[in-house]
Amino acid sequence: MHITGIAVTEISAPLDRPYWMSLEPYRTASELIVSISTSEGITGLGEIHGRPLHQIAELIIESFAPSLIGRSPEDIDEIWQSLFDLSVTRAGSALGESHGQPHFGSGVRPQLMAAIAGIDIALWDIIGKTQQMPLWRYFGAKQPHVDCYASGGYYGPEGESYTAELAQEMAGYVALGYPAVKMKVGGLSLSADVERVAAVREAIGPNTDLMLDANQAYSLEEAISAATAFAPYSIRWLEEPLHWYDSIRGLGELAQHTAIPLASGESEITRHTCRDLIELGHVSVMQFDATRAGGVTEWRRVQQHALPHGVGMAPHHDPQIHGHLIAASPNGLIQEVFPNASRDPLWDSLFIGKPEIHDGVLTLSEQPGWGWELNPEGLSQFGKNTWQVGKL
Repeated sequence: MHITGIAVTEISAPLDRPYWMSLEPYRTASELIVSISTSEGITGLGEIHGRPLHQIAELIIESFAPSLIGRSPEDIDEIWQSLFDLSVTRAGSALGESHGQPHFGSGVRPQLMAAIAGIDIALWDIIGKTQQMPLWRYFGAKQPHVDCYASGGYYGPEGESYTAELAQEMAGYVALGYPAVKMKVGGLSLSADVERVAAVREAIGPNTDLMLDANQAYSLEEAISAATAFAPYSIRWLEEPLHWYDSIRGLGELAQHTAIPLASGESEITRHTCRDLIELGHVSVMQFDATRAGGVTEWRRVQQHALPHGVGMAPHHDPQIHGHLIAASPNGLIQEVFPNASRDPLWDSLFIGKPEIHDGVLTLSEQPGWGWELNPEGLSQFGKNTWQVGKL
């Protein structure tokens, strides 16, 4: 069996309103779908989250695809390394060409790692389908059930506190059976955010876990103050609290000033910085995202390093991919899901055979590979552009 063709489809769904995080709004649900065809008629599907989407698609079609056509999809490790090597050899020099001075501003590493992710995820789908086995079982899981938490709690359309609506939203997730919920902090004054956290804690009661996501909003000093102020509300974890430039060693210092467990990793693009988050940042929860960087192959390396350090895996988003990985990981912790269809319209529209979620528990299917296929109606509604190489 060998690879005969690769296609990349851009998916974009404008949201009903801006969903403000701490520093920026979320306006569009978007991703790339990678489809890899083989000589045996088996097609693997992968997903990519990153930006800019067109640049990632261009990398796959123009730089990756020519070297992948004709190769065996079972050579996953070798393929992964050959693509990654473009970032550290002269073979990849053309990827970051610009009119500026080399080294400064011409790198495409995030896009490269996102492109690798989509290829890798699609190749694993082929493996599962070839073995006629769901990937959660292929990876060694004994059962297909994964605990979930409901993620939401954004600021209002103008970035305002939205406190009454926020409390109602979080209570609604609890009514759906979710044992844990997550909300945004870091976008307003600390006193305003404490009011929001207090309102949510009152709305969800004392027995529901509450996580806080700052999306890299704070300096170290601000994070110490925030963690101290949030501590009375029984916080399960504080996620990505520090600005991007001090998000590893700074976390290690923050950990010395708070008993709230720290979570991070969704913004990282390699296992190496995740290693540093674990060893120097003293995170308790690792959130590396296989769809954003490096794919399943890199995710499993991160998980294997986290395990002996007692760090749990709770990856960012995409339960149709990450659910398989959590189920098969001894340190698999919990899966993030977005129950609000207005915030995540693609979950209901794009996938056929996706995992079922009831009472805060995700159940993966027995279908081979990832277990889902694309909904033609969803593709027609939200598909924007498709690029392809080879025979599909």
